[in-house]
Amino acid sequence: MKPWVEHFCFWRSFGDEAKFATIAFIPLFISIVLPIAYPLFMSLTYANQSVVERTAVVLDADNSAHSRDMMLSIDATQGLSIKRRVDTLEEGIQAVMSREADAFVFFPDDFSAKIKRLERGDMKVYVYATNMMIYAATLTALQETVLHKNVSIAVEQIANPKGVTGDKAYNTIDPIQYDKHILFSPTLAYSTYITPILFCLVFHQMGLLILGFSVGFHRERDKSFAQKNLWLVDYFWRYLFYALFIGLGTAFVYVYLCPLFAWHRGDTPIEIMKLIWVMVACNFPLAAALASFCRTRYTAFQLILGTTLIFFTLSGYVWPHYAMPPWIQPATQFLAIDPVAQGIIKIAFKGATFADCNREVAHLIRLFVIYTALSLVVIHRRQIARPFTRAWHKIRPAK
Repeated sequence: MKPWVEHFCFWRSFGDEAKFATIAFIPLFISIVLPIAYPLFMSLTYANQSVVERTAVVLDADNSAHSRDMMLSIDATQGLSIKRRVDTLEEGIQAVMSREADAFVFFPDDFSAKIKRLERGDMKVYVYATNMMIYAATLTALQETVLHKNVSIAVEQIANPKGVTGDKAYNTIDPIQYDKHILFSPTLAYSTYITPILFCLVFHQMGLLILGFSVGFHRERDKSFAQKNLWLVDYFWRYLFYALFIGLGTAFVYVYLCPLFAWHRGDTPIEIMKLIWVMVACNFPLAAALASFCRTRYTAFQLILGTTLIFFTLSGYVWPHYAMPPWIQPATQFLAIDPVAQGIIKIAFKGATFADCNREVAHLIRLFVIYTALSLVVIHRRQIARPFTRAWHKIRPAK
């Protein structure tokens, strides 16, 4: 058999990788455990943030009918409850800073007096904003309370003195009403939005990490393997072995884990799974190019895990592309996680199917072509540089 034909023998590289993964065990362990353990850990972490009602402390320096009514209204909302009253402004701020309460509401001593003089009453609110779930739920509850109070005050001070009473008075002051239907708890909105892209990131990094780890580990243990001249197709057969486990991992996440934790996945699990599989397939040339630099098992972790946050930030999922520096924006189009993130939004939150993601799939295919060209240059860099090296040796002056 000719040497170049051996590179296209499926059973050689694929079988060698299967045998190596079984003997070395660590690559096989990572490929089985990581797609299961990592999404499960993230689901348990975000599920613990699902407290429905937030707490607030209040300083009522006015002690009027208006301020007391506001306190009762705040306490009656679905998203916020008053834990206790404080005596000073500093005590209220400290309660928020120490996480005793999520919000501090302060009614100054002239709160009701200004309202009676037809001036704007000042109500100060301090909210713990580090956690977006807390911030959204707390501020929404306070805004709804203030809105209803404003309507009732306007009815008393404007409509009733003019002889407009009852429902007609409220319809005059607040003529537009809307029905709000919250399909899931507002406090879970952030978790529900962020977890799909985190699952996508797991499988994106998994495809890049496991091939580099396995090849580096193989070179570390076997000197003859380290001296082999691997072609792109050799990496493909090895990547295919681990892609099978990535496929099983996606099935676990979208068939079992998402329904268990009520994460959004669209109407059927297979739609997002198709998108993830296309991403994993298109990532192969990039994974092969990175694996060509891995001389030990640790190189893959240094190359891949160090870029996880960069991939996540540049995805445009949690930070819009237009808000990034102009010189960064073009680079985001060369990451496979960007079109997948947009496709996940369509499928998980807008009722689309995989067939509706033609634009995102076409983007992934273009990236596959770019990655393939890049990987051919990187993997076969020595062969490409050889003619130039020979020419240089011929034309350089003799010493």
